[in-house]
Amino acid sequence: MEWLALVVWALTAAMALPVGSGAFAAPLLGVVPPLGLAGLVLSVFFTIGGGDAAALMWIALGLGAAGAAMIGASAAPLLSGETFGPELGRTEEHASVFAGAAWPLFATTAAVSLLAALAADGTL
Repeated sequence: MEWLALVVWALTAAMALPVGSGAFAAPLLGVVPPLGLAGLVLSVFFTIGGGDAAALMWIALGLGAAGAAMIGASAAPLLSGETFGPELGRTEEHASVFAGAAWPLFATTAAVSLLAALAADGTL
């Protein structure tokens, strides 16, 4: 299960990096790339440490849920057209496309992290 979590976190982190460019239009999008990278790092350490590092996947679960929540909260200003600065430009439009793809990845990553944490704890 740790390898699946590692692969999904790698995809999520790669998709989360361009989302940060939309932070001018929706400030919460600036938090998304660090959440994705932190989840990837925790997943790498969990894969290296095995079942002894189960607490790392519980933290990664929280990061995945927080990433999905940040993208969901940021979707409203991007979709409504109300921005904190000037009109939306190409950068914010591209960030909103990546945010639309990253949201389900963060939700899936949170679920996979939960399963990996339960498997490492011996509950599953």
